[in-house]
Amino acid sequence: MVNTRHFIEERLSRETLINEVIGDTNNVVCTNVIDRGHRNGPERFELSDKGIIRVYNVNTDRHITDLIARVPQIYGRMGDAFFALPKSQRDSILAYARKHEALGYNNR
Repeated sequence: MVNTRHFIEERLSRETLINEVIGDTNNVVCTNVIDRGHRNGPERFELSDKGIIRVYNVNTDRHITDLIARVPQIYGRMGDAFFALPKSQRDSILAYARKHEALGYNNR
């Protein structure tokens, strides 16, 4: 997996927070592809069981960014794929998202 310049230059501190503080292991529980009109094409969103959304370019498979997701981002980026998960798993992921937001992790 190749990281984009955006990820390398602006998101490495967030990656450290995700890996070392949150302890995300990138256990992907659902994936969704959305074409949001970016010039480089559609994006693939991968949601982990700890509420982290990793974003990739579909055409190049390059890693664009990681989101320490807020609840609306989970709903907006994951859509029906999220609602297909068992309710207990959805509740757990949403609890992580709320906790991360309360701790201010989304502001990094």
